Amino acid sequence: MAVLLAFGCGVGACMVLLALGAFLLTHTGLPLAAVRPMACMAAAIGAAVSARVLAGRLKQKLLLCGLGCGVFYTVCLMAATLAASGELDWQGANAMLPMALLLGGLLGGALAALRGSR
Repeated sequence: MAVLLAFGCGVGACMVLLALGAFLLTHTGLPLAAVRPMACMAAAIGAAVSARVLAGRLKQKLLLCGLGCGVFYTVCLMAATLAASGELDWQGANAMLPMALLLGGLLGGALAALRGSR
């Protein structure tokens, strides 16, 4: 049950941030070049929220929970990329999203570990 809750919270946070980014891009003078960094930031925060919720529920091996969330979302991205184009092209700017997902998951686990030590 903790895994489903963590997944729902992470996806929900990502969706809210993506909607906020779309609103900002359409109602302000932000350049369209900001789309990719904003999307990567939303995905990384979603992975961090997911990892934080999972680690908070399990209360053990907090950094591994964060790594597991980051790897899970990166594997999901890899499967979606393979299904869409048939090949992985994670070079240059395309490597930003998988790295953001991995680091976001680790950030969530680290935040849970720091919070637990207080």
